[in-house]
Amino acid sequence: METNRLHQFHTLYQTGNLRKASELLGISHSGLSKSMSILQDELKAELFFASGRGIAFTDRGHEVAQKIPALLENLEKSLFPNLLGQKETLKIGSFEVFTTYFAKTMGPIFDTYDLDFHELVPGKMEKALLDRTIDLAITYEPIPLPGVEHLHVSTIEMGAFVKKGSFKNRDLLETPFAAPLIPVQGAPTGTKGLDSWPDHKIKRKIKFRVDLMETAISLARSGLCAVFLPTFVAKLHNEIAKPEYHLVKKTGGLKMKTVRRKVYIIKRVASIEDDKLKKLAKYLRSLN
Repeated sequence: METNRLHQFHTLYQTGNLRKASELLGISHSGLSKSMSILQDELKAELFFASGRGIAFTDRGHEVAQKIPALLENLEKSLFPNLLGQKETLKIGSFEVFTTYFAKTMGPIFDTYDLDFHELVPGKMEKALLDRTIDLAITYEPIPLPGVEHLHVSTIEMGAFVKKGSFKNRDLLETPFAAPLIPVQGAPTGTKGLDSWPDHKIKRKIKFRVDLMETAISLARSGLCAVFLPTFVAKLHNEIAKPEYHLVKKTGGLKMKTVRRKVYIIKRVASIEDDKLKKLAKYLRSLN
């Protein structure tokens, strides 16, 4: 259905006269009649009928006419927000621990957009992109799925962090951890935990299992355990936390190379690499 026909019908409804409506619209009387006939066929409803020398509207015609202004306004807002002086909404999916700290730092960079954050796990990010619940996603555990593309934009360092002064006399593998309750399924890296600890290579002592990584950070901040995080997250945490609650990296006794993870922006294969994606990639590169 062409929205132009809805606009034409609303003009007809306002004038109550085919000749006057056609003059206002700048089309011929016969052209408007044909367009209205098509609209009625599309809606499978009679909207008006001849009455004396003019026309009268059916109940359905009144109903449709009253809904048209709001319908056209919402359509314009959705398709052309910038032209109407409104901010476009950017919907981003990522790990809950990412979005918690992104929200504190991304605002100034995306000042021309409203931001919606969706906390999603790998696999569900890709599916949310395909059903258009989100526009872009950020992950370091890409799950291959037809129809989506993973763009490597940065590499981040991971680390085990504890409250400053905690567990001084314990090796890292003797230190209790808070780890994600939700496992990762099908990650090419082989990792099973949502926090990206290489459990398939090195076993750790897990004391707490949590749904939210922010809960794990809170437990670590209280001195109860260690937590495995992107280094930039610990840095952002320390910028807003009191010094006595700062998190510091712990390595004691563990012969393990520094863990680094590639960061990917996930997009739909059919979507173009526009300004939003480029800004997001630049932001992620700035976190190192």
